[in-house]
Amino acid sequence: MRPINCFKGILAALLMAGCQTAFSIPPVVTPPVKDGSILVSNAEGFKAALTTVKPGEEIVWKNGTYENVALTLNVSGTETAPVTLRAETPGGVIFTGLSSIKLQGSYLAAEGFAFKKLDTSVKNQILTCAKGSSYCRLSDILIDGTGSKVSDIDTKWVNLYGHHNEVSHCTFIDKRNMGCLLVVWMEAGIVPAHTIKDNYFTRPYTHYDDNGKARNSQESIRIGTSDFSMNDASCIVTGNHFYRCHGERAEIISNKSCFNLYEGNLFEEGDGTLTLRHGNDCIVRGNYFLSGGKDAVGGVRIIGERHLVEKNVFLQLTGTGYKSALCVVRGESNAALNGYWTVKDAVVKDNFFVDCRCGITVNYTGRSSQDTPPQGVRFEGNTIVSSKTYMIPVQVIDTPEENLTWTDNVIYGGTLKDVTLETTKEKPEIPDVTETLSAIRKNAGKKW
Repeated sequence: MRPINCFKGILAALLMAGCQTAFSIPPVVTPPVKDGSILVSNAEGFKAALTTVKPGEEIVWKNGTYENVALTLNVSGTETAPVTLRAETPGGVIFTGLSSIKLQGSYLAAEGFAFKKLDTSVKNQILTCAKGSSYCRLSDILIDGTGSKVSDIDTKWVNLYGHHNEVSHCTFIDKRNMGCLLVVWMEAGIVPAHTIKDNYFTRPYTHYDDNGKARNSQESIRIGTSDFSMNDASCIVTGNHFYRCHGERAEIISNKSCFNLYEGNLFEEGDGTLTLRHGNDCIVRGNYFLSGGKDAVGGVRIIGERHLVEKNVFLQLTGTGYKSALCVVRGESNAALNGYWTVKDAVVKDNFFVDCRCGITVNYTGRSSQDTPPQGVRFEGNTIVSSKTYMIPVQVIDTPEENLTWTDNVIYGGTLKDVTLETTKEKPEIPDVTETLSAIRKNAGKKW
């Protein structure tokens, strides 16, 4: 623990560090082609390999640049002997145009590929774990939209169906066509339980409508849809670095299902929030939100029931209203599945808010149909430090006092709005998160 005056210097150093490009990249090592592995370099060779490959074996794609290659790995491995499709050298195989990889089976892996010079004029899904897939892994893959044509064609770069699949150590850069970048699709009778970990996302481009408003469906991650939003998804999103993920300028992550865990992620300079838009019983724990001095950078938005937001760190966030560091949204008394469900029995505890324009905003609304204030919300053990009087550590809008419980919170500086809470004149200590942020930045994304 360090005093708050020391923390300012630490924070400045963190913000100067920038995105993951500040870190050195280890030399690429070409994995040996194991006995029994099959070396291919075209679609015909790949199809032939599918007829002979066995659990525990690899299909190795020869280094080079290939255009419009669509691959479906429709075999299965076992828990101890997966079937792997990999690049001869990590990053040495570059797919262009309308190329794609689909995993359609169980215990499959694809790793080490790069997708560049994308054709955005035609609908194309780049990475897919298909319906019926399970225990599959997409890893160490780059999708780079730099220089691709801006397009209204709505496509998803990554589609996850089935259950217990994983996307890890992938790098996603500059998606310039419409559509969510990575989607978890809900299916009747299936709990996805996917893991999305240690990836790097940056999505600075935004599509606007004719009125200059950012269009919907430009999130970096969406888990579920409104029609399945009351279903259990049980996905884990952890260790990811979201850098300048502006997209739709509202939701960086859109949660639309139940029982998901968002833990240990870094959100940096993104115009938007981690939004619990639909669904209940989610956990947002131990994440880090940094503005880097950029405008309209938010934190967490809560809608729905029994969510837990704990042990997060919000640093110098500049957003207001829906983009407050933490916004508890006003609900609708008769909400449809795609509406605003009333916040009930949420717990916000042990979070740190440091110099945020708006720390905690309760009962914020954006439409007349939102008529129900939050109920049974508990704020416990949070620390809010505001060095400027214009900063609002807490604002409570038209909410009965008995609907909210405030316990053991430490509020220093700033100006409370529409609420009376105990404050302190002694600056609290703030944890030093330097090493943690550096570790997330360094670990997230591809390894070549």
